[in-house]
Amino acid sequence: VLFEVLCGRPAVDPQLTREQVNLAEWAIEWLQKGMLDHIVDPNLVGDIKPRSLKKFGETAEKCLAEYGVDRPTMGDVLWNLEYALQLQESASSASEAVNETTTISPENSRRLERNYDNDYSDISTSRVFSQLMNNEGR
Repeated sequence: VLFEVLCGRPAVDPQLTREQVNLAEWAIEWLQKGMLDHIVDPNLVGDIKPRSLKKFGETAEKCLAEYGVDRPTMGDVLWNLEYALQLQESASSASEAVNETTTISPENSRRLERNYDNDYSDISTSRVFSQLMNNEGR
């Protein structure tokens, strides 16, 4: 799903060339070459900061690990995506990012992971995730 969002295409598209049919395999190849930016949705090109893209790609790659035990928990995925967003925003405007998002530190990440299993966590108070709770959208 993360690669679908990043590339703006379905997970499987039989109309594409053999190498591109399976998005996950195709994206991982580009990621391992260090050229994930070459397959980003054209509508996003130039808007994604390199550090944010790298973190987003690493997170997507971990989600595709062959064995479930090697894949991140949903709490880890959420933390990594919020971190990627902070990298994106801090690269754009450091002062704006501090005012608009919750600061995440390693201490917060451990607390977030621990609380995630209890159905309640600090992410509910984050401005980023509060948008997901709003039925009207952004």
